[in-house]
Amino acid sequence: MILQTRCLCGRSSPKIALTLPLLRVRPPLILLRKAHTSSSLSKTAKGRSGETPISEIDAKWLARWEETPRTFQSPSTSTKPPYYVLSMFPYPSGTLHMGHLRVYTISDVVARYKHMKGFNVLHPMGWDSFGLPAENAAIERGVDPAEWTDQNIDTMKAQLKRMGARFDWSRELRTSSPDFYSGTQKLFLELYKEGLAYRAPALVNWDPVDQTVLANEQVSKDGTSWRSGAKVEQKYLEQWFFKITRNAPFLRHSLESLRGQWPDHVIRQQENWIGESSGSRVKFPIRIANADGSSHEDVLKIYTTRLDTIFGVQFLALSVTHPLVQKLSETDAGLKAFVDNIPNLPVGTKAGYRLDNVTGFNPILQETAEDGTLLPAGNFDLPVFVAPYVLGGLGTSAVMGVPAHDQRDFDFWQENCPLEPVRFVIVQQGAKDRMVEPRVFTSTTSRVFAAPGLSKGVLNENCGQYAGLGCVIAHQQLFATLKERGMALPSKRFKIRDWLISRQRFWGTPIPIVHCGSCGTVPVKEEDLPVLLPQIKLTGKGGSPLKQAEEWVKTTCPKCGGPAERDTDTMDTFVDSSWYYIRFGMDPDPQHTLMPVDIYIGGVEHAILHLLYARFISNFLAKKTDDKRYLEPFRRLITQGMVHGKTYQDPQNGRFLKPEEVDSIDGGPAFDKNTFVEVNITYEKMSKSKYNGVDPTECLNKHGLDATRAHMLFQAPVADVLDWDETKIVGMQRWLAKVRTLAARAEVEVEFHRTTGAYSKNMVAEDAPQASALLMRELRSAVAGVTSSMEDVYSLNTAISDLTILTNYIHGITSESVGPEAYILAVETLLKLMSPVCPAISAECWEYMHGPRSLLEEQKWPEEEQFEVKDVKDTVDIIVQVNGKYKVTLSDQPLGWVDEYDVQEWVYDQVMETEEGQRVLSGREVKNVIVVRAKNLVNILT
Repeated sequence: MILQTRCLCGRSSPKIALTLPLLRVRPPLILLRKAHTSSSLSKTAKGRSGETPISEIDAKWLARWEETPRTFQSPSTSTKPPYYVLSMFPYPSGTLHMGHLRVYTISDVVARYKHMKGFNVLHPMGWDSFGLPAENAAIERGVDPAEWTDQNIDTMKAQLKRMGARFDWSRELRTSSPDFYSGTQKLFLELYKEGLAYRAPALVNWDPVDQTVLANEQVSKDGTSWRSGAKVEQKYLEQWFFKITRNAPFLRHSLESLRGQWPDHVIRQQENWIGESSGSRVKFPIRIANADGSSHEDVLKIYTTRLDTIFGVQFLALSVTHPLVQKLSETDAGLKAFVDNIPNLPVGTKAGYRLDNVTGFNPILQETAEDGTLLPAGNFDLPVFVAPYVLGGLGTSAVMGVPAHDQRDFDFWQENCPLEPVRFVIVQQGAKDRMVEPRVFTSTTSRVFAAPGLSKGVLNENCGQYAGLGCVIAHQQLFATLKERGMALPSKRFKIRDWLISRQRFWGTPIPIVHCGSCGTVPVKEEDLPVLLPQIKLTGKGGSPLKQAEEWVKTTCPKCGGPAERDTDTMDTFVDSSWYYIRFGMDPDPQHTLMPVDIYIGGVEHAILHLLYARFISNFLAKKTDDKRYLEPFRRLITQGMVHGKTYQDPQNGRFLKPEEVDSIDGGPAFDKNTFVEVNITYEKMSKSKYNGVDPTECLNKHGLDATRAHMLFQAPVADVLDWDETKIVGMQRWLAKVRTLAARAEVEVEFHRTTGAYSKNMVAEDAPQASALLMRELRSAVAGVTSSMEDVYSLNTAISDLTILTNYIHGITSESVGPEAYILAVETLLKLMSPVCPAISAECWEYMHGPRSLLEEQKWPEEEQFEVKDVKDTVDIIVQVNGKYKVTLSDQPLGWVDEYDVQEWVYDQVMETEEGQRVLSGREVKNVIVVRAKNLVNILT
């Protein structure tokens, strides 16, 4: 007799009648299971389908994690290997956005995974709490910036906890705390002692109405002040710098050690920003005429990569900040006026100021006496200019002007010496070795116009004994000549400029320097740190806010004890973030300082400056302490993509529409509710103006932390832009509901074992060993896949795929088909693998199965070796008898043939496809088909 049965997954399938002996033992087992299931479900509040509501599960485990915080144990007391997981700390703006949710979900997943792998994990969190927004809020609202910042931190901290992130809050820091910024000030003093912190003039944005310096972000796109509306000016003021250029060679070449651990595009960005080039440093003699009619000689050091063009030098140009320019401007009123007016000149100006009392000499023209000695320099006929297009702090802050072979030099020469010809010294070779000179045109006013020759070729007759040489060979010979004369050395130049750290704002770390009339610039004594911020009322007017705190400004000189004034600048907030990771990793025992960070996770928008500054500071400390652990601060870097939101835009007028103004069809078009016009749907960076932002807390409350986290990871690879589509989160909810169903089934088997002391064997299918072996193969594959994704991090989306595939596989089997032990192991393994991603529901399911004394997060991560995979045939040979006599063998049939097919019809069709079957069964009426499943035997009765 054939019975139609229904499996636990809800699918109907034909089943062959069970034998009577097995039927006798089934009722007691069913009753036991039903009784226990009913009892278990009554333990919790009933929600949909008798399940605990997701909101209650979230609340329960959030409270549990709050009661039992996870803290890092000192390596001196822990036997577990330490592992430092760090995500870039946020600015406390008031609320988290979806970008925050993404990066902190990633870091929490990594930290939870490493904990289960047996590591002593440090996963700290803090706040980048100094900065301009808090100061602006204080000005606009009339509140204390510290109070505003602390309120925002409270809000955002609650949001971080709501998302289930298990940070080590015992190490929480905020950069605006005196306890932290005393360390920032000490770092400044250490750099100052080593000559790496210095003061020099620099261009700043100046509001002429409010009489204050503005940060770049305070200048509107039209060049006006965001506060007063005045046209922003630029002027030179004394500013503090860190000499990052001194470490440029290390910062560039140490990047090689990070390949394979940092994203390639980040390394390229760092390389380009540092901008290494190889060239020569050449001394150009100059003669300076004094006011009394006398003169003296000096040299200008020039960096060049085109020594082959040295015969074409027609002028020398100095940056505004060159020491010679600064000195001469003290006595040259015209020069001072020119320098002061530079901020008013248009961008890219080629204006220049000729130093009439300074002339230069080309060192390659110096002659040699018969005895081989150098004769004194000849005619000093090279004009020397001050030129805004020459960048200060880059190389030597001076260039040799070669108008014929450099576009910027050419434009400058045409602007300042329009009647002077351009001297070409390089020519190109034509198709038949024909020399081709650049074309030169002369206007009716005798002004010379030309196009510079930028390509390399051969030196022409203007180059004396070097004429006819190719540029590469000429460069080598010219360098050898100048080096022999002591006028040139090989040199490298870096595009990177020194780090300007001065900010004329209040809400930042005070610079620990005093200015004394007798002693000059004097550092504050270390024992007097921190230099605390004073209490003042911020108005946004009157220059640097700290200048208003007269009692605070007036102090005594640490060196002579005389009257002095504190420096009224504060530090760039990048200084705070350049060392916060070191503060997190500090241990009472310096031998156990957790450096470098094992894995650092954050936005790619910080791929240049923050990472570069952190590398600079860490490298400085490595040299200072002779501790190689600080050479590079971040062993591995993970950069996640941005989160974009669904955006609706009117195609006719470009107006952005709010979601509530739109009727949309899932996966289809959307229409303006008022005009019925179809609107454009795009995904763009979330912003208030585009009405495409999503509140993370609202999403967490609506869908639960597990579904939200899983959806966040599943929608895109970590490095890619994530187009947030909340409508698709239902897929994760269905998956998690299925997991809960599996846990309920497994709990029945666990309780049976707990009650009887043994697993139920009588109900297990006879082919369970084969099915169990296939299950082990699936588990091994899932463990390998999920573990690989956890280690790689960038492919966490595939971990979710592997978990859902494993879930569906387990959902398609029963404890009877594989055996209760294998079934329980499968569900336990699934819960372990999903625990880092979905910590609440997986923990709830585990507790449901094993009770509150067994915590899932304290279980060991599964290893592939746990799942022994035996060679199992996926097919079977079916013996077919007719009226009890053997007739034919159906070879290589599907393993689950009994469950998968209508046995009577299927067997008959298979047998009739054989010659023997046609001979025996043709013309006969089949009365019954008996299946002996254990022996893969079919007896056809005719």
